[in-house]
Amino acid sequence: MNAGIHNILVPTDFSESAMKAIHFAANLAETFRCKLTLYHAIGIPYLTSPEDLELSTTIDLERIESEQLYHLRNQLALQFRNITIEAQTSTGFPVEEIRSLARDGRIDLVVMGTKGASSFRELLMGSNTSSLVQQTECPVLAIPENTLFQGITKIVFACNLIKDDVQSLMRLIEMFKNANPEITLLHVNDGHSEHAEKDMETWMQKEVRPFIKFEKLKAVTISDTDIVKSLHNYLSENPTDLLVTATRKRNFFEKIFDPSISRKLIFHTHTPLLVLHKHGSKGEMIF
Repeated sequence: MNAGIHNILVPTDFSESAMKAIHFAANLAETFRCKLTLYHAIGIPYLTSPEDLELSTTIDLERIESEQLYHLRNQLALQFRNITIEAQTSTGFPVEEIRSLARDGRIDLVVMGTKGASSFRELLMGSNTSSLVQQTECPVLAIPENTLFQGITKIVFACNLIKDDVQSLMRLIEMFKNANPEITLLHVNDGHSEHAEKDMETWMQKEVRPFIKFEKLKAVTISDTDIVKSLHNYLSENPTDLLVTATRKRNFFEKIFDPSISRKLIFHTHTPLLVLHKHGSKGEMIF
């Protein structure tokens, strides 16, 4: 079992995009020999009926949706025989329920599906998922609709050359070290520095190399005022299995809620996006 990832949680509403995220997560779990937990939050019916009818309706809903989830679990178990797959339901609000699971330390990674440009925007800005990312310490992995799992061999970590990035890089390596991926530290200089490449070299020598002995690590600097476009171009020219960003929660959402940035996030490509959290820094996310 991987020292960094023990249990992957995949919330599902049984939609097509959720199903694709489940298969991605199952392949990821198989690669790292960790447990996969399928989760479905059963909605709380809003009824004006008498209590006995409301109770009956709720019980029926729980039974139907629980059966659907466990049927899905059994089908998946036939395909992925080398991993433990569990199914879990609860009645309540998805964000609160997932936060509770993550807070108890039972979840190391939440995997969620997206569908096209509008749904990727919803992933980042929608009330449920944005609340989840803001309110839990658990890493969240967003899987674009048409992405197929092809292993984790190339990772791009968008960084800002600050101390918290080093801590996030350590966490990233711990999570995926069993796959021994090539990790590219990508810094996009938007004009704040006249010596971006030198800054990167100094940061690597003083802040990264003395503390991180991971061999397959390289650094790339791009100078471009359009950060999102430059990321898109880089990923288009350099096939990548995983794009990683580390962010303080508040700064992340202040940036994402900028309408121009939100529209540009459509790019976003067929590359899964992993969001890690960092704390106590005044640095901002690359976006």
